[in-house]
Amino acid sequence: MSERIDRRDCLRIGATGLLAGAAISGNAVRSATGDHASEIARIGFVGLGGRGRWLLDCLVVHFPNVQIPAVCDLIPDRVQAGIDIVQRTSRPAPVGYCQGEYEYRSMLQRDDLDAVVVATGVQKLAPISCDVMKAGKHAAAEVTGAYTLDDCWAIVEEKERSGKNYMLLEQCCYDDLNLMVLGMVKRGIFGEPYYAECSYIHDLKDDDKNQTYFVTPDGKQTWRTRLMTEGHGSSYGPHGLASVAKWMDINEGDRFDYCTAMMSDPRELHGQLVEQYGADSPPARFAVQTGDFLTTLIRTVQGRMIRLDYALTATRPYSRYYLLQGTQGCLDDRYGCYIRGDGPLHTWQPIENYMKKYRHPWWIEGGENATKVGGHGGMDYFCLRELVQMITDNHAPWVDCYDCAAYNAINHCSQISIDRKGAGVEIPDFTHGRWKTAGWRKGPQDPMFGIE
Repeated sequence: MSERIDRRDCLRIGATGLLAGAAISGNAVRSATGDHASEIARIGFVGLGGRGRWLLDCLVVHFPNVQIPAVCDLIPDRVQAGIDIVQRTSRPAPVGYCQGEYEYRSMLQRDDLDAVVVATGVQKLAPISCDVMKAGKHAAAEVTGAYTLDDCWAIVEEKERSGKNYMLLEQCCYDDLNLMVLGMVKRGIFGEPYYAECSYIHDLKDDDKNQTYFVTPDGKQTWRTRLMTEGHGSSYGPHGLASVAKWMDINEGDRFDYCTAMMSDPRELHGQLVEQYGADSPPARFAVQTGDFLTTLIRTVQGRMIRLDYALTATRPYSRYYLLQGTQGCLDDRYGCYIRGDGPLHTWQPIENYMKKYRHPWWIEGGENATKVGGHGGMDYFCLRELVQMITDNHAPWVDCYDCAAYNAINHCSQISIDRKGAGVEIPDFTHGRWKTAGWRKGPQDPMFGIE
């Protein structure tokens, strides 16, 4: 399997994958369908683009108890790259699947998989994740995890029907600063939180090679372009929302109630495409809907408020800023931290002062290793560690299907609000009222478990 594979090889590999799955049915390692936890995490992959390959590499290099029995992608070269990544760690070559759009379903018939990482384009994440759970495997989806409102309901309903775990690989929750703030919130340092700001502002028009992320080599739309041309909501919410939602106990004592949204007109992407490809080119005719800057205000049932800023085309450096306001203080990562009675009146204090006292134990104990691993400053390491522990210990993830649904419902609801000139739009309760029961999801997956 170390040699390069072509289309014919994919057909052969896909067929032998089914046989391999049958042959391993007697494997001594307990599967996700069993009653007991396993020390081995057997993970398959669907989607081996840049992000998928990075996740695969991190898992096999840094988690020795991870096995990769099978990988799948539409492009043969990517399947081969995934096989090579696994083999470089002296593991057996995984079986490759690349026969067509639904070939992953053949892979899901294997009984030597405990979980499957889904790292495709945003539009395919939820349907594939639902198929994973239907096949009796745990699902771990890349951000955003869901695209439409139907996607949000589908992952919740399939998780509840199948009993399998669903994890959103939202790594920003595991950031050093964000976990520190979570601990400070739980200890009451800020008093009662009532307002937050968050953002995902990432200019994807061009990179350091002057190549846009919005056009494929053959001049077609990428999955990112479709976020801009198929709708005009806040379509990439979790990177901003997830951390502040955890700070404010969303789905665990509070929930999103309704939102209002507004956006500027789309200008920048069209201008960039004309500049790069010409005014008469197919990319210049992409019908961009999403404005260059979009702000959504979210009101919670408990009377709190969140502002989410979103932009994929604003000409500026990458920005993911956070602010938390409580009755006893405020943290704004652009300025500092202010706690009543701690330091001079009306004077920001360096965040580092609080990091010394309130840094989360995960980062105290494993921060150096996480930083060496890399991946958004080390947060990816803790996210993937949680994935592996979810599989081996068979416990629910911290960022689950209910969170994923709530964060991504904002895409649908913000678009309706924009269409109605900023009118309020109700956000569904995906927990069916369980959010009212404090601690209903409490367990070892919670970073504050055993610490508060």
